[in-house]
Amino acid sequence: MKRKSKTSEIDLSILEHYSRLNILVIGDIMLDRYIQADVERTSPEAPVPVAAVRSEHCLLGGPANVAANIRAMGAGAMIAGVAGKDENAATLRSLLREKGIKDQLLYSDKNRPTTLKTRIISQGQQILRIDREEKTSLSASIEKRLISGVSRCLNRVDGVILSDYAKGVCTPSLVRSLVDITRERNIPIVCDPKGIDFSKFRGVSILTPNVKETQEASGMPVTDGKSLAAAAGRILRITRARAVLITRGQNGVSLFSGKKPGIHIPAHAREVYDVTGAGDTFIAHFAMAYFSGLSLREAASLGNFASAVAVGKLGAGVVSPAELVSFIRRETFTTKFKSLDELKQIVAGLRTAGKKIVFTNGCFDMIHVGHIKFLQEARRLGDCLIVGINTDASVRKVKGEGRPLISETERADLLAALHGVDYVVLFDETTPEPLLRALKPDILVKGKNLHLREVVGHRLVQSYGGKVRRLPFFTSVSTSKRLESLMENLKKGEE
Repeated sequence: MKRKSKTSEIDLSILEHYSRLNILVIGDIMLDRYIQADVERTSPEAPVPVAAVRSEHCLLGGPANVAANIRAMGAGAMIAGVAGKDENAATLRSLLREKGIKDQLLYSDKNRPTTLKTRIISQGQQILRIDREEKTSLSASIEKRLISGVSRCLNRVDGVILSDYAKGVCTPSLVRSLVDITRERNIPIVCDPKGIDFSKFRGVSILTPNVKETQEASGMPVTDGKSLAAAAGRILRITRARAVLITRGQNGVSLFSGKKPGIHIPAHAREVYDVTGAGDTFIAHFAMAYFSGLSLREAASLGNFASAVAVGKLGAGVVSPAELVSFIRRETFTTKFKSLDELKQIVAGLRTAGKKIVFTNGCFDMIHVGHIKFLQEARRLGDCLIVGINTDASVRKVKGEGRPLISETERADLLAALHGVDYVVLFDETTPEPLLRALKPDILVKGKNLHLREVVGHRLVQSYGGKVRRLPFFTSVSTSKRLESLMENLKKGEE
């Protein structure tokens, strides 16, 4: 594994685009039933626990859960698949209607039951799962109807999610037909694959297997980053996909595309309550972001955030926009704070990817609109903006006693809250030269109020080929003058 991806650059305004999306989800549609029970004794009939049922409810499962996650974010969703002609099918269709998911491509087959997974839960833990399903391939007539229906509706969709649970819907011939139809219309397919023969998925855009599926499909054991990359490479050759995203549970997500070095996106630490549906959530949110135009890395980061929210819930629930935004903001602000050693590794990875590093620094003791506009313009000069902040001790050395008015932690929090700021690092010295020497940014940015010769570190940056850019502060009043005016007004008020 060559690089680690960070997520502070995600523009959450992309979520506003979702309401304009229409996504088709095709695969092994299923119903999830949850039975809450108390287990307090052992049966006198056999050495097994007795589960006293307290409540029971149903949720959409598998591809239907993918569609539910899409609808929860405001995008349009249509599902395509097969259900039985039974009571569970009626429940499934009712739940789909409640969520606003179009089900005209959900065909009925009297010869196979609606796939049902029943989970018995006691004290927040699954103690038993009962599956009712048929795994044989679709009949030729149902498959033909499904392909024909999908073909008719594709002019109205922005992308397709193929969710294979190995229950017989995603046959090789159906996948081939789907790939041919979407390729003609330039519609991307994101696929969550199953099975050991991934050749049937040849031609899909993106694959999202987990580690176990990756090992089985590649025929290669995965024990470390090197073997993971080798297995991903084999899958890319087999499927000719643009990229493979390998979901790795608590180890995050790894992205491989062509011959580029792999990108690792770490998991977001939080208590795992239930992993059911986490993969559905990941592919739904990845696909929405990808179909909206985000890069593979950015889309994978959004999917990673969403699945972290999902594992904190019981059952295959959906992630709401408010939950996702709140979690991303909390995680992003925290992960923006870096030590110098951490930043050195991050910068090395960004350079490998050909990214341009921008650096600026200051006390930022009283952040105003001039600072914000200055930082926004600085960020536009490259791919990553690092802001060095004087520690409290450093500010006192530079500005004298009585400064800073705001602690280093609060100043860092405020800057981290700005979208354009990618990383924040504190420095204890009176100048940022140690940071410049260690990070070697491509561009050092300071205010136009300084002549080039007055910019601390300009010779150092120029010595290795970097550039110094001076930008306006977008305000005529300095922080010091603002503070002086504030203090005068306070004194007048006391008089």
